[in-house]
Amino acid sequence: MGVISRVKSAFSYDALTPKGRRKTVSRTITREDNHVRGSKHRALQANASDLVRNMAVCSWAVRRHLDYVANFSFNTRTPNKDVNTQIERLMVEDSRPSRFDVAGKFGREKMFRISEARRVIDGDTLLIMMNDGRMQGIQADLIRDPEKKKAGDEWINGVRITGTGRALEYGIRKREGYVGTVDHRRIAASNAIHYGFFGDRYAADQVRGISPLTAALDPLRDLKDAVTLAQARAKVAQIFALALTRDAVEPLGGDDEEDDDQALNVNFTDPQVLDLDPGQKAEFLESRTPSTEFQAFTVLVIQLALKSLDIPYSMFDGSASTFYGGRAEALGYIGACKEKRADQQEMRRQYTVWKLRNWVRDGRLLLPRRWMIGDIEFDWIPNSLNNWWDRGKETKGAVAAIEAGLDTPQRVAAENGFVFEENIDAIQKAVEYAKSKGIVLPYATTPDA
Repeated sequence: MGVISRVKSAFSYDALTPKGRRKTVSRTITREDNHVRGSKHRALQANASDLVRNMAVCSWAVRRHLDYVANFSFNTRTPNKDVNTQIERLMVEDSRPSRFDVAGKFGREKMFRISEARRVIDGDTLLIMMNDGRMQGIQADLIRDPEKKKAGDEWINGVRITGTGRALEYGIRKREGYVGTVDHRRIAASNAIHYGFFGDRYAADQVRGISPLTAALDPLRDLKDAVTLAQARAKVAQIFALALTRDAVEPLGGDDEEDDDQALNVNFTDPQVLDLDPGQKAEFLESRTPSTEFQAFTVLVIQLALKSLDIPYSMFDGSASTFYGGRAEALGYIGACKEKRADQQEMRRQYTVWKLRNWVRDGRLLLPRRWMIGDIEFDWIPNSLNNWWDRGKETKGAVAAIEAGLDTPQRVAAENGFVFEENIDAIQKAVEYAKSKGIVLPYATTPDA
């Protein structure tokens, strides 16, 4: 029996029996916000901001993420063309900086791009919907518990929540001078859009956002320091470029004062021929910094860091993949962006519903009788980055799928960043204009043509 017991205990989950292989993981499961509460959250934000500010690969990764995730076009698709025209005109008008940003600095698309950047770098951000129809962006470090709180209220990292994790209020601080902040105000959750990365925890377990870039911060910080040291070492090797050795005890110019001018003096600005005396030897110091091993390690760290945002390494280094391999990785990356784009679309949906209500309230939007805000259908369509591989073949494939009933013109157009109905209207105008000039367009016909 004793032998059987020992055999049973020998087989288990390695994660449960570390046996000195690593530090024992705590058995206590806490709210995710516990790991980044208070100053810890701001420390992560400062760390990520510094890397984006001073490390090109990190700032490039964030920009590349924004290019694929934060670019959208608005389309209204109600059956009433007059309503569609009104809404799209108002959307253009209110997208300008003076009508969108409370500070008058950013237009709608720029502000939404910044909000995506802030959630990547800081974990989350807050967009306050002002009563006058403009928005105010609040960075993560300004979302904190107010100094005065009511007894019984539950505040988690600047957010007052219910028992189920639903946000009720946000505590906002205001910047004072260059580095100081002061308690400012509270914002009702109904008047703000809390935009961030909330991972795979339920609302009651994670209130504040945590960026996926967090996992890459330490490796990138170490890489930045290592590259700085490698550059310093390479500079030292360049400064001490020539080593002279001699067997004689006497100075290079001899003992006599009249021979002092014979001391070897090498000028590296022009080609030199060294005329050495017997016993003297000259060696050029060859630097092997950075070594091939260090370069390979650098590539590995960059690859791991880019994985935190699902960016394939071939986008960073085109020579690292074949054309077909790079194309496959790009398509895989676009698939990975769908969930992130869905977050952007939800943020934009909340913004649009708020704007529609404001326009109706202020008399800027006139709806048909008995129409409600919920009757207005609209889309935020991701803009295409022209990821065509072979446009002719892909177009034929799309046409074949539509003819077979496997796809629709609307969906194919949307996947490429277009609106099918707008395309048809534009083609109709082009055909009519060409016909008025006596020209028949080869790709489009009309019933009376």
